[in-house]
Amino acid sequence: MDPYEDDAPEDNETEEGPTLPDIVEKLEEVWVNEKLAPDLLQYESDVVEIIFDQIQHMESNLQKIEKKDFRVVFHEMELDRIKYVLSSYLRIRLEKIEKFGFNLLHQESQDETNLDLMSEEERNYAQEFTSNVKKYLHVVALKNMPVNMQNIKFEEICSKAQMDRSVFIKVKTDCPGVVIEDFSDYGEEEIVDLAAQSQHILRYRPVASLLKSGALKLI
Repeated sequence: MDPYEDDAPEDNETEEGPTLPDIVEKLEEVWVNEKLAPDLLQYESDVVEIIFDQIQHMESNLQKIEKKDFRVVFHEMELDRIKYVLSSYLRIRLEKIEKFGFNLLHQESQDETNLDLMSEEERNYAQEFTSNVKKYLHVVALKNMPVNMQNIKFEEICSKAQMDRSVFIKVKTDCPGVVIEDFSDYGEEEIVDLAAQSQHILRYRPVASLLKSGALKLI
């Protein structure tokens, strides 16, 4: 028995869709992107949910294999690797939420298109974390300051993503006419064509939308 295989009865009609190796490869890509991107990327709920289901399925199937079977060791190693990538992906996101929480919640309140940036659990965590920070700062500092100095707009003084940081990218599909530098004050722009499979070092801001659309990945 292979832990990757489904032990449900076979049907004449099979649903076409991504295989587990495809999903794991996608998870690794979003993990690396999240790790290397300076801002918080959109939460990949579909990938995470499928991986969670597959982990449970693999663990169930592993229990049905005899411990003497040499395949158990290899499947357990693969399962541990998938768990590590998934937990690292979620942990990196939580670290960013702690760092940029005030700004993220402020962006959501100003722009409804950002509502799918965090999962519901992440949003609840961000709200609780920022609330606790506010309470702590009030107790240790703000309450001892003049009244006119106690109203602080945390979203204005909190950490923000360094969008102009340089990143390594690998282009997945042709991206013609990408504006790398905008010298609008001088009536000029620096425009480049990013060919598929090419690699570059560029500022993150001009290519952020291409990363989020899946046209390129970080390396």
